[in-house]
Amino acid sequence: MSLDGAHLRRLAEKGHSLVLTVLSWVVSIARSGLRWVTTRLTALWSGRAGQSLRGPVRTVLVGRRPIASLSLVLLAAIFALATAVGVGMTAGSDRVANAAVETWSGAELHHEIVVAACLLVGVGALSAALNSGFVPTFALVASVPFGIGLARYGTEYTVGNMTLIVSLPEAIADGTGAALVVGLPLAVLGYLVGASVRRVVGKDRGNSGPRIRPERT
Repeated sequence: MSLDGAHLRRLAEKGHSLVLTVLSWVVSIARSGLRWVTTRLTALWSGRAGQSLRGPVRTVLVGRRPIASLSLVLLAAIFALATAVGVGMTAGSDRVANAAVETWSGAELHHEIVVAACLLVGVGALSAALNSGFVPTFALVASVPFGIGLARYGTEYTVGNMTLIVSLPEAIADGTGAALVVGLPLAVLGYLVGASVRRVVGKDRGNSGPRIRPERT
């Protein structure tokens, strides 16, 4: 049994219509489910449970002192610009990136990279211990990798026979990638260390309590 072109075209149109109908059903179901989940989460967040969670979540993300967190974020921006200028005038972004890759892969150990990573973890731990906010901690730690990536601005690189210059958007994209790939793990490690230290110190203070003086007879 042979099928002519008109019959095949009608079958294709029916199949296309069926696919569109199924897709519309899926989109409608997904939209209804998303609306239901959003409504339930909004109601939960607005209720008593949400009120009890807002404070701890805000403290974990922003910190106990918002003014101090804002100051740390501004300080992180200064660190990023200072790092970009310093790296651009000295070693260069590509050299620092190659040293970091060689240290990570084990091809060659660069002690300055290890020291810099430890210092960043220490800065993150200090920020988390004093203010307990992850966002300012991440901003501080990631400012250095971001500045290293930003230092590529205005440098030349070759693609085949063409010589190109790194634009500002490209440098910002490189810095953002470095901040996420390098800065985020170091910030998480520093935050966990700082939060643990803060918890241990808080327990020690709570256990010490006021000294009991012996009664005089």
